[in-house]
Amino acid sequence: PDSELKPENRILRRGNWDDPEYARQRMIFEEQFKNSEGYDVDWSNVDYNFPAVNFDWGNDFDDQMNNNELMKLLIETAIDEENEENGTRLEFVKYVSANVLGVQGFLFYITFWAKDLSSPNPQPHCYQAKVRKFADEIDVSEFRLRPTQE
Repeated sequence: PDSELKPENRILRRGNWDDPEYARQRMIFEEQFKNSEGYDVDWSNVDYNFPAVNFDWGNDFDDQMNNNELMKLLIETAIDEENEENGTRLEFVKYVSANVLGVQGFLFYITFWAKDLSSPNPQPHCYQAKVRKFADEIDVSEFRLRPTQE
C-alpha cells in the first residue's frame, strides 16, 4: 500500500514576535496543535517556521530512507504494535497526513485509514498514532481512533 505524499517544498520565513502577522499565525498554530494534540493543523495559510512542520512539505527526516518509505515503516510499526497488544488485525488503507516535531529525533503525529480484518464488518476507520523515531529506534506512544472533529 503506497501512501500518496505530494511534497510542496514550502519556504517558510523566520518569525519574530514583534511582527503582528507572525504573532497572529503563531497563536492560531499553537491553538490548533494543542486542541488536536498535535494531529490537526491547517497549514494552508502558514508563512512562518513554527516548532512543528507538515510532513508533506518534503523535508528529509531520515538519511537511509525517502519519506514515503519512512512513513510506511512508521505506520506499519504502529499498526503491528496495536495488533499485537490488542489482538486486532488492522490493515493499512490510506495515509492522510502527518505533523512532525523535532525532539531527540523526530516525533510524528500521523493520521491514516485502516480496517480491522478481525471485525465482522471490516470498514475503514481513521486512526492516529504518535510515533517517535531516533536513529534506529521507533517508539509508538499513542494509537487511537481519530476523535470526531468539532
